[in-house]
Amino acid sequence: MQTLFGNKSSTQTPLASAPVCAISVDQTGAVVDQSPSSEPLIMAWHDQDADLKDVVTASRASGSIADGRLCLQDGRRFSLTGVAQGKRVLIVAQDTTVGDRMTEALLKSRALLKDLLDRAVDLSFEVDADRRFTFVSPSDAFGHSLDDWLGRSADNFFWQDGKIPARNPFSSRKPTEFEAVAINTGDGKKGWASFSVHPVFDDGGEFKGVRGVCRDVSAQVAGDKQTRSDNVRLALHQRIVNLLNTTHSAEELLDRASSELKEVLRADQVWAVVKFKEGLVPAAICGESSFLPNTDRIWEQLANSDKPVAEVSDGDMSHLAVRLEEAGKGIGMLVMSRDTDQFPWSRQEKTLLEDLIGSLAAAFGKAQLINRLERLSSLDELTGIMNRRAFVDAAERRLQHQSRSGQSGCLLFVDLDHFKEVNDTLGHLAGDQAIQLVADTMQTLVRACDIVGRYGGDEFVVWLEDIEPADAALKARSLIDAMPSIRDQIGGSDLRLSASVGVCPSVPGLDLKFADLSERADKALYEVKNAGRSNVALATAPSLTETVAVGGMV
Repeated sequence: MQTLFGNKSSTQTPLASAPVCAISVDQTGAVVDQSPSSEPLIMAWHDQDADLKDVVTASRASGSIADGRLCLQDGRRFSLTGVAQGKRVLIVAQDTTVGDRMTEALLKSRALLKDLLDRAVDLSFEVDADRRFTFVSPSDAFGHSLDDWLGRSADNFFWQDGKIPARNPFSSRKPTEFEAVAINTGDGKKGWASFSVHPVFDDGGEFKGVRGVCRDVSAQVAGDKQTRSDNVRLALHQRIVNLLNTTHSAEELLDRASSELKEVLRADQVWAVVKFKEGLVPAAICGESSFLPNTDRIWEQLANSDKPVAEVSDGDMSHLAVRLEEAGKGIGMLVMSRDTDQFPWSRQEKTLLEDLIGSLAAAFGKAQLINRLERLSSLDELTGIMNRRAFVDAAERRLQHQSRSGQSGCLLFVDLDHFKEVNDTLGHLAGDQAIQLVADTMQTLVRACDIVGRYGGDEFVVWLEDIEPADAALKARSLIDAMPSIRDQIGGSDLRLSASVGVCPSVPGLDLKFADLSERADKALYEVKNAGRSNVALATAPSLTETVAVGGMV
């Protein structure tokens, strides 16, 4: 499994390689995980520091984020952030010792404050009413000399890309502090600067310009962004790990993982798509829209990309998609969508997904494992296909899912005609063999995303995912055409054993229970029986009462 900060062995803890100072404590107060630089937090926790315990208590009580401060006996100081994660609380600390001491020094004396400010700024300036520099100090700042500054428009210097902020520091009519203003001083150099400005007026009150100081805070802003990004990655990684440990349903696991990504990435829609041998099947959809992207086209674009995370096109729309693999084999993908005209995908968001690939792949892998285990524990003893209870549960989960995806499937009710004749003529062992052969035949007709079950006795049910009714009827016809071969195999070629099939298409959003479909499918099957058996009938929509035969009624 890949951790948040790189490829590690599956036994390594989530915080083992985290660059931040962090620990995780459980409900008993035991430290269950820690980063390499966690020594200050470990020391304070063992000393039962009251401030640290308050952050943990507040975070656990609110179920969200709590902030606090930590002061060690050796003089070091830290800001604390507690994040509730189920029964655990993650605490991240940031060393603020230098900043705190600087603030205290500034507050001691106005003279000292002035001296420190003079030393802290990168540029002192004055501009006229047209925002042209009339004074700058020192003579070399932001990589430019004095000759480059004087007489030059401040706008053209700080925003050479033309993206001048609406709140321009050089036009301020009152003393103002501007924190972390985005700047572009040319040569592709982008950054941030803070401004402290004071307007200048003549005796008549006419605006003459602005005086002030400026400091390059690019490194600080970048560091703060990186810290926030690390915290988000760490928190999201922990939440997904928690899902892996606490979620026991494949559908719930993928639903909750998609929901976490939707929240963090501010997406409008997230689709979790599972790759089967026969094709791609949307397994979870998070969002309000019923729109379904062209999954085959997106999968192909990801396969041709040299990166696992990429922006992909889907007609007039574009999405952010991540391909997930297990042992070098694609097992699925996540597709995220939002209004990229207003909010383009950022490099940070793509990096976040890249860092989470291991955890997301683990979630997909566990979902597939849960499905396999559910199938093994829900099989009919004679045929090896699903029993009635397991099939009904699985079919209802598909119906709930399609109410959001807008896809439609088909339910097939299969009943063997004249089956009693087999038992009466050849014996029950031949009857069991016939049941097994029918189940085996149906297994060859379906895809990995479809499900087959024995409903009871000589009755079978099939759910065909995302298929047109006419194609479902053709599969049913293939089963009927296979019945002569089954009669030959059991040694009863002269028997009348055959199959009748009722096909019922589902209506997304309307059919939410198995009973909603089974009644219509059973009515279609009854029509076949009345018309002579060994045929297929297609049930109509819920608002209609007629059934339409496929291929004609016998």
